[in-house]
Amino acid sequence: MRGQNPRSRYMTYAEQLEVIQSIPLREGDRKVIQCPFCYGQKKLALSKSDGKLMWNCYRASCNAKGIHTGRRNLQSVKNYLNNKINSKEKYVRPIPSITTSIYNHQPAIDYLKSVNSLDAYKSGYIKIRYDPSDDRVLFYSDNGAVGRSLSNNNIKWMSYGNTSKGIHIGSGTTAVLVEDVPSACSVSKVDGLVGIALLGTSLTHSIKNSLDKYSATYLVLDKDASVKAIMIKRRVCSSIKVRLTEADLKHLTVHQIQDLLFGM
Repeated sequence: MRGQNPRSRYMTYAEQLEVIQSIPLREGDRKVIQCPFCYGQKKLALSKSDGKLMWNCYRASCNAKGIHTGRRNLQSVKNYLNNKINSKEKYVRPIPSITTSIYNHQPAIDYLKSVNSLDAYKSGYIKIRYDPSDDRVLFYSDNGAVGRSLSNNNIKWMSYGNTSKGIHIGSGTTAVLVEDVPSACSVSKVDGLVGIALLGTSLTHSIKNSLDKYSATYLVLDKDASVKAIMIKRRVCSSIKVRLTEADLKHLTVHQIQDLLFGM
């Protein structure tokens, strides 16, 4: 309908496919373009590999996403017969170029206070900015960032750039491996502790290699993640100290964190 804001209209799969198929894309191509549904610049990722057409908009408020398997062309048939499926590097979402101070947006301050992360920012342990375009608080690493949505209808967490090294927060000689950034910020309140956010379910080689400079390493996970804790302990070293807890690190005081780590 003319005059209707595309962002306000839910596009069905069939409608999306019709638009996507009109975009020139050759076998093996992968590109990031302006989304034709929400008009977000460099928001729609497109790829065509072995007859499979995939698209996904990285704007959380846009529902553009789908996979369509069509007929293989000559090149994709050759790849299939030779067991040579096209492989592409994982798309790296660029860090938002336009951000503002967290002090310009009160909900960002309120969120950081609620998850024990504002002190880490004030201490200079981590860079934090606000992305007004997606309503996200951005926690930065050396070469990347993770963004926490402040809107209930958005994807909660998104990664930008290269975050393979995790995010190290704090100052000291004792490393504490945790799952998310707010937990790492909370840990950094304790003198001598550096919270390292794994940002996922696995321990990367980059994070593992960074642990050599610490005199002691702890791993804190939920009690239902005991199998994961054992696997990480084996990958790092037998001397890593594992703590399983039902408590949420983001809401613990300094004394409670000390008791959890050293009171056992």
